[in-house]
Amino acid sequence: MGLRTIHLKLHKPGKLKREIIQKAFENYSNAFNYLLRTAFDNIDEIESNYKSPKGTYSTLSLSKWIDSKISNELNKFDVQPFKDSLKLDFGMTLASYFVQKQTKHDMVFPNFKQDNAQVQEKLRPIYFCRYDTKRSFCLLYDPDSNTYFAKLFLMNIKNAKVRKISANKRELVYISKNPEPAKSLKRETFIIVPLSFGKWQENMLRQAIDRPEILRTARLLSKNNEYFLSMSINLPEEQEIQTTTFMGVSRGIRNDINYTIVDEKGNSVKKGSLENCRNTNDRKQIICKMANTIADIAFKNKSMVILQNLVGKGDKLSWREEGTVHKPAYGCKMYNDLVRVLEYKLPQKGLPVPAKVSSVDIFHTCCVCGSNTRKNRFSETMFICTTCGASYSMDELGSRNLAVKLIKYEKTTFKLKARKTTEGMYLNNELIGLDMFVHKNENPYERLKEEVKRLLEKKEDNYINSKLNFKDIKSILDKLVKSDFSNIEII
Repeated sequence: MGLRTIHLKLHKPGKLKREIIQKAFENYSNAFNYLLRTAFDNIDEIESNYKSPKGTYSTLSLSKWIDSKISNELNKFDVQPFKDSLKLDFGMTLASYFVQKQTKHDMVFPNFKQDNAQVQEKLRPIYFCRYDTKRSFCLLYDPDSNTYFAKLFLMNIKNAKVRKISANKRELVYISKNPEPAKSLKRETFIIVPLSFGKWQENMLRQAIDRPEILRTARLLSKNNEYFLSMSINLPEEQEIQTTTFMGVSRGIRNDINYTIVDEKGNSVKKGSLENCRNTNDRKQIICKMANTIADIAFKNKSMVILQNLVGKGDKLSWREEGTVHKPAYGCKMYNDLVRVLEYKLPQKGLPVPAKVSSVDIFHTCCVCGSNTRKNRFSETMFICTTCGASYSMDELGSRNLAVKLIKYEKTTFKLKARKTTEGMYLNNELIGLDMFVHKNENPYERLKEEVKRLLEKKEDNYINSKLNFKDIKSILDKLVKSDFSNIEII
């Protein structure tokens, strides 16, 4: 199962509903502040008494520190509708604090105020710990107009909203295992607000109509004088797809994004360029739309997606000409944001998590002969190999080289220096720190396997002086073991 979070906007709540929401925020924030203030005075006792035998802290265990006396004090803040949620929210906060304190001993206790929060201050989001039609929160659906509503329990009985019962113009149905129509009450401790959202969120909600058990928890957020419901949904992962092609996705100097798809032998199957959505200036929305397009193409072609790793080293795609620097449409940060979105979008389609590979040479390496030099770049948009004369557009070249990266990596041999003596043989590979002697009476193959196993068991700190970092060394050793040591080249 995969946990997803979707954001739903409360669509134009009226003046009375806004006042109710704002008052609920104040009550929740003040009650949470009271819990932190009280916990701070007893923090040593809590840290000692609520630690598990394994030395860990759980949300549920810490929430039980709130005894009946403290619980009664919480009633003064009119938080009865979400008291259970408040306790769990407090437990999560304290658990996080204690976990961080174990590695960072000077960890500061969560911030709290001595007085109640003021209206103009930033207030804590309201946590709803369960999906329930009778309390906490739930969703309703109008099948006639295909609209969705949130039912939020924000008031206690004392402050319940009194309303005159009248014939409803529309019939709202609960999204639940028993999808019965919602009924008006004389005194209501909840508000019902219409929701607005995009197509992706609507797809999630449609699934919830058929499988309401996927709806879990939510938080009510306030941002720029608007309200949002951030809701957790537990969706089953799509059936895993067996990929048969590789898809390189690179940024371009003229095009926004370029892709090339190759088969398992490295032959080009499909290529193209993708442009950003021009209907919005919202950067987040632009990246999401681009990620959706890439995921759809990869799904149709059963592709393993290969992306640029632009963290640390760049790809030298920018071009300087006559004092002017021509830069890619996607800067490093924007491309890295796209990568992060694809890392969860692709598994949602049943595809593997994308591979991120070094891109330092993808715009200077010839696809035909493998010549790698910056002289191969003829102009801003044109690549002409100085060795074999092959030519490509710069945009096509990058995605093409990315697409075959994993194929080339699988074919790469493990080079092992061997030097024979009268007593045996010395085996050496400086990259991974392998340096061993095999006696003439020993089996070199078995001794090598033992040494590789020992290297795999070494901790990261022991590789400080190695030429490669720990992650790269482990990758090489894992590949060696996976191939059953058949990819060794003696030099």
